[in-house]
Amino acid sequence: MLSLISVPPGITVKIIQMAGGRGVQMRLFQLGLHPGDTIRVLSVGPFGGPLYIENLTTGVRAAIGRGVARRILVQPVR
Repeated sequence: MLSLISVPPGITVKIIQMAGGRGVQMRLFQLGLHPGDTIRVLSVGPFGGPLYIENLTTGVRAAIGRGVARRILVQPVR
């Protein structure tokens, strides 16, 4: 497993675990992200900006801050 922060743009991964407190968990659920979902990193903002992702399971697109992205553990989809 690796952290979402280390996934380059264009790569598709599956969410395995979302670490963090209740606030982080609720924020991710509000964004439509759940363990088991397949997501793709669309781009990474410059100068420490957010990751732009697309949830391929639900079709939702979102911007995820780097601090939160570090807490999302993923596995590459083959």
